[in-house]
Amino acid sequence: MRVLLVHQNFPGQFRHLAPALQAAGHAVAAIGNRTDVPPLPGVRYLPAGGDVGDELRQPSAEARCQRQFAQGRRVAIQLQVLAQRGWHPEVVVGHPFWGDLLFLDDVFPGVPLVALMEMDLLGVPSLDGAPRPAGPGLLQWTTLQAARRMAAGLTATRFQLCTFPAWLQPRIAVIHEGIDLERCRPSPVSSLRLPDGTLLRGGEPLITYSSRSLEPLRGFDTFMRALPQVLAQHPAVRVVICGEDRSAYGPSPSAGSSWKQELLRELGSRLDPGRVHFPGLLPHGALLDLFRLSAAHVYLTAPYVLSWSLLEAMACGALVVGSRTAPVEEVIEHGQEGLLVPFDRPEALSGALLQVLRQPASFAHLRLGARRRMAREFDHRRCLDSQIELIAAVARGEDPLATEPAPSHG
Repeated sequence: MRVLLVHQNFPGQFRHLAPALQAAGHAVAAIGNRTDVPPLPGVRYLPAGGDVGDELRQPSAEARCQRQFAQGRRVAIQLQVLAQRGWHPEVVVGHPFWGDLLFLDDVFPGVPLVALMEMDLLGVPSLDGAPRPAGPGLLQWTTLQAARRMAAGLTATRFQLCTFPAWLQPRIAVIHEGIDLERCRPSPVSSLRLPDGTLLRGGEPLITYSSRSLEPLRGFDTFMRALPQVLAQHPAVRVVICGEDRSAYGPSPSAGSSWKQELLRELGSRLDPGRVHFPGLLPHGALLDLFRLSAAHVYLTAPYVLSWSLLEAMACGALVVGSRTAPVEEVIEHGQEGLLVPFDRPEALSGALLQVLRQPASFAHLRLGARRRMAREFDHRRCLDSQIELIAAVARGEDPLATEPAPSHG
């Protein structure tokens, strides 16, 4: 079959799917904004340009909606390029949120669509129980357009499915994109050198934290406020904090500042800069080695999309101390695959970290439990088989989510 993949940050969630489709003998084309995508053998990639992720950071809902409209126009130009070259998809798999699919029918009318329904912002519970403001919900208009158009939806976790309205959930399949368990696996690591020259050695007490960006949605503030007590009571421990010094999912604390700068100011001399390291974003291989070296890996998140980094850390056999929030509880049962603490209580986090550092052997079974959970539920080979089966059914005109046979006519 001929499959068109559309994602503004391609490959994004299609990083395993695109090569798997090609390896299975399907013709694959892809459209995304990036111009620096490494070549994927056999995958025809068309860059649309623009940076809609940054463009959506507008002060008004009207301006944000206009950016989504413009994104749809950029993608439509590339759709027309495919059509002019005689390449017509049998099925489209795309992420609708940024507006990429708005003009799909203008170029390829009636082609069946599998929409990546990542999350409904209005269905995400707030930690304090307060209702969500209407502004973010207006960004969902592109997703609702896709819901009306799609033959089937696709999302990664049950938590993400449950953010959507009840009437829409039966039309969305829960299939995670999966983790490469061959690459992400426990393996002895003797040492790792950080970009600043710091040498981390195997067996030394090490706490790790990794997030795309350092901000409260991913519990960065809770983590930082837990560190002074840990550093004071365990003088040999080091801390490595990976992530960009910016806000990706929420607002910055103030103009010209960042959450990292604000928290470093707040905590001052209680953080030893010789023991707390900020290497930025590490290359993927180095990040996996960091997970393998870690005595305790911290993953905190408000109810939101679950990060690949958590699943990869678990697949590497890291001992995870996570937040007791919906997406984390879906993959970690306290005392089985890791430890869970309240999302916003630094003292609970510091207590759990100190316990792990002082009695590492007592928690070794959690590392094995984490790896087993990943192998049982997130092996990307099985996930891809399920995704491709759903896509192929849609391409054949079948309903992969039908709960009962369609009534016969005539």
